[in-house]
Amino acid sequence: MLSSAFLRTSVRGRIVAGLTGAALMFGAAAATAEPLTLRFSTIVPNRGTSGADLNWIADQIKERSNGDLDVEIFWGGALAAPADTARAVGDGLADMGTVVTSYTPGLLDLYEVGNLLIGPSNPWVAQQAAYELATENEDVVKQFTDRGLHYVTNLNAGLIQLICREPINSVEDLKGLKIRTGGPYTEVLSRMGATTIAIPQSEVYQALDTGVVDCNQIYHIAVDSFRQYEVAKHVITLEFGMVMAYAIFMNNDLWNEMTDEQRAVITEVGKDFNQRVVREHIAAVEEVKTRLAADQGVIYADPPAEMLEQIKTEGADLAKTWIASVEEKGLPAQTVFEDYQAMIAKYQADFDANGYPWK
Repeated sequence: MLSSAFLRTSVRGRIVAGLTGAALMFGAAAATAEPLTLRFSTIVPNRGTSGADLNWIADQIKERSNGDLDVEIFWGGALAAPADTARAVGDGLADMGTVVTSYTPGLLDLYEVGNLLIGPSNPWVAQQAAYELATENEDVVKQFTDRGLHYVTNLNAGLIQLICREPINSVEDLKGLKIRTGGPYTEVLSRMGATTIAIPQSEVYQALDTGVVDCNQIYHIAVDSFRQYEVAKHVITLEFGMVMAYAIFMNNDLWNEMTDEQRAVITEVGKDFNQRVVREHIAAVEEVKTRLAADQGVIYADPPAEMLEQIKTEGADLAKTWIASVEEKGLPAQTVFEDYQAMIAKYQADFDANGYPWK
């Protein structure tokens, strides 16, 4: 981790520098108006639902802090590459950032339970369970802290799909197919005969266009924001599996040095975002699918039944492998797995009884 004496990693240092500079120029009274600007690193582009979500968070932090806090977003991996974001935030190069754990497997092992291909298939249930796990499970929180991270809120890209240059009509079509993947789908599709390839989402457009990959693991919203519909027209609606180990983190040293009021603002924004993100996501998915089918000729098709069944079987087996491998590191994977499953069951029961809270 970078030295706390390094100015950019120290909130106190940055505040003192800002106040001193303002005091010298305008007097002590003017110095108190200096905002703390948080550098936010993200892989996503500044468009589509994902961009709107992050802009909402930035705007809310500034508004609710009455301008005491500001957020400068570095879009499209401009500050840190996807595989480097967690470490960049933990080391203080970035103050905040969106961390996709499938790019850094093993860094936040316990939180990665949210990526396992074991369900649920309800984004609201998954969102609430992931947020509760990341804020209340002591073992998960400790691993965040050990990596220099403070969890702010969970992101939700929705259910996993495939976008392909050609349709998939049977399990046999997977044999030798070049698929860009991440997380558990890498192992699962490899077991099913596909050739899996690791490429950042921001580079997939060109890979699809040139045939470096035949398909890409993606989400409905990202098909739109990354414009992959321009080079691939077939979306295989798997509608199974979510990368829920996908969150906004803050540098933990920075968090500890902030005022109680500043921490309260960020906590409240994180909680409110957790409640709104799925509602906005569901509405956006319907809009995107309708628009891309009508305007861009995108063809949405269900996967072959045997393909989905095999994915679920392989996913369940892979979950057992994950537990064993993380336990070998001396981490309580089985306990965290059971805790997460209990949270899923709790929120699923709530959904079954009451539906979405906004309806």
